[in-house]
Amino acid sequence: MKKQLLLLAGLAMYGAGTLTAQNNQNIIPCWTTEAQQDAFKADPALKQKFELEQSMFELEYQKNVQKLADDANKKVATPVYTVPVVFHILHQYGAENISDQTCIDALAQVNKDYRKLGSDISSINSNFSSLYVDAEIQFMLAHKDPSGNCTTGIIHHYDANTNWNQGTAMSNCSAQHQWTWDHTKYLNIYIVKQIIPQGSSSGGGIIVGYTYNPGGAFCTNADVIVYNYQFLTGLQARSLSHEIGHWFNLIHTFGNTNNPGVSCGSSSGGDGVSDTPDTKGYFSTCPGNNAGPFTGCATVENIENFMDYSSCPRMFTQGQVTRMRTAITSSNQSRNNLWTTTNLTTNTDVYGTGVCAPIADFNANKLKICAGQAVNFSDESSNGTVASWSWTFQGGTPATSTSSVPTVTYTTPGTYSVSMTATNPQGNNTKTKTSYITVVNGTATQTSPYTQNFEAGLPGDWTVVNGNSGSVTWAQASVGANGTSKSMYINSAAGDPAGHIDILESPIFDFKYVTSLNFSYYYAYARKSSTQNDTFKVQYSLDCGGTWLSVLGGADPIATMASNTGGTTSTAFTPTSTQWKQKSVNSSLLSALTGKSNVKIRFWFRNDVSTANANNIYIDEINLSGTVGINELESSIGLNIFPNPTSSSATIEFTLPNTANTAKVYVTDMLGRTLESQTILPETSSVSYTVNKADVLSKGVYLINIEIDGKRITKKLIIE
Repeated sequence: MKKQLLLLAGLAMYGAGTLTAQNNQNIIPCWTTEAQQDAFKADPALKQKFELEQSMFELEYQKNVQKLADDANKKVATPVYTVPVVFHILHQYGAENISDQTCIDALAQVNKDYRKLGSDISSINSNFSSLYVDAEIQFMLAHKDPSGNCTTGIIHHYDANTNWNQGTAMSNCSAQHQWTWDHTKYLNIYIVKQIIPQGSSSGGGIIVGYTYNPGGAFCTNADVIVYNYQFLTGLQARSLSHEIGHWFNLIHTFGNTNNPGVSCGSSSGGDGVSDTPDTKGYFSTCPGNNAGPFTGCATVENIENFMDYSSCPRMFTQGQVTRMRTAITSSNQSRNNLWTTTNLTTNTDVYGTGVCAPIADFNANKLKICAGQAVNFSDESSNGTVASWSWTFQGGTPATSTSSVPTVTYTTPGTYSVSMTATNPQGNNTKTKTSYITVVNGTATQTSPYTQNFEAGLPGDWTVVNGNSGSVTWAQASVGANGTSKSMYINSAAGDPAGHIDILESPIFDFKYVTSLNFSYYYAYARKSSTQNDTFKVQYSLDCGGTWLSVLGGADPIATMASNTGGTTSTAFTPTSTQWKQKSVNSSLLSALTGKSNVKIRFWFRNDVSTANANNIYIDEINLSGTVGINELESSIGLNIFPNPTSSSATIEFTLPNTANTAKVYVTDMLGRTLESQTILPETSSVSYTVNKADVLSKGVYLINIEIDGKRITKKLIIE
């Protein structure tokens, strides 16, 4: 089996500290074994080549074991090998966009582990303490990139692949590993938000990291370490020491497997190192403070080895060090080029200052807002400390700024660009994001009560968002719920990329005078397999879609579909009349919507991020209703609209308060476009206005808006 390993609360995967990222979660400490086997399955020729190179490596390793003994007798000094490192932080401006200091601190911990400088080495079990030797391998950040430019060795990339799919990486190596610098000159470490293994769903557990043994990568760009951002702080960085061990051809002490606690390592191929005793391995435990009881594979076992999964890793053995030093001096994957003088100075400049001009970047708390709302911007520049900022905001107020965190208001609907120049004594850099901020007319086109059954197709004020490309998205289906004949569905069975997102977004609702809201809809859904992990959410926005909050979908707020009404079927799902289910949203979850004049609702669906190709999901019979409070303005002016419905024109009558300063009547379609308007003189008392006097409006539903001193009444007018 592939273990879904439960991390006990309060124990880190490596080290004695608490796991700050995720407690009580399924943790898979290392995916190297599975990743390597997946590569071999995909390319049998790679396996043959790897095995041949490994047999040659083993011969070289045995020679080095003897040479080490001879050199020790002769007191011959061994060289210290330096490895240039570059961190590629893949992010989408979330918590995974970790600070440079986090990487610097993690690399410092790795250096302590490899140079025998850990603060806890004095507590190593006496049976093994003498075996822990300085590996005389150190890691330094590169200060020159492949183009010869100054770098800190920590690069921040905005990239959707921060949700790293190992299966996709294999099928499209160059695209997903596009940031890899020459692997013969740099150790590339990809920092990502999550690692999704091939053939497994994201719900299976949190993978800490993986890499490939020398020669085992399926393409040169994949000769990297992929690592979860949550495991870099404090002693958790020892997980990175573990992955680097694999990169230097070490194997788990419990054998070439990812199943600690199952069988003695010798039955799983062993680890090729004579001074690591046979063991079944440990997970998140350190029995008897490193003194047992042991798994029964050997009299005394090296629980504290970095290549085990115990909670107290502190050491490599002499044999492991010799194995790593054999790898670093081998021509396999040109590991022997990393530490050459030319590479350390001319190519990577590891001894340089790393004081560079910044690479400008920025983020906004919202990319879509209603007209009149504000956006908060933040500096996300990297590669050098920024001394000053110069911003330009198309369509915004202010139009320019020198703040690191400006706030800008947009009053006119449209799409606008933002530009920022970051400067320090070493130079400057400009980042421009075109069509970056979208400002929407926030005028509501609907109110309660509201029903939609999609019998006439998708209304013009609804929107389909194809979240990340692909030909399959929400469309009208020729089957409906509750006696209707149509609905909206995603034909996922026709084929969708892994993790494809599709959104069905409502028009803007005005619930200003709604005091209690009810919301229900019908849905039908089938899973494609019993392990299919699709995700469904119902969300709302109070700022024209700038930010969304979930009313259904779990607190995270992502959750698996709770009920598959159509069961499980591998064929395309079309629901019968009995396979529809009505879902009512608890009114308490909707309390944030009442009293608001700008509300959007959406249905959000993502198919399995690993296996792809979900089955079909259907939505129908949307119903919004509620208790409407008294509109004091409407009551005070005695509003009357007649006839309604009408076959041509209609008359609007009301009395203007004698305190009124401004008044306006305007008619819009359901998309919010103004079709006719009239400004009312304040001194007028009785108002009478004819809508569609010229009889030019076609059949349909329109909105009559009356604004008096900034207060608005909106009523529907139906022309038949």
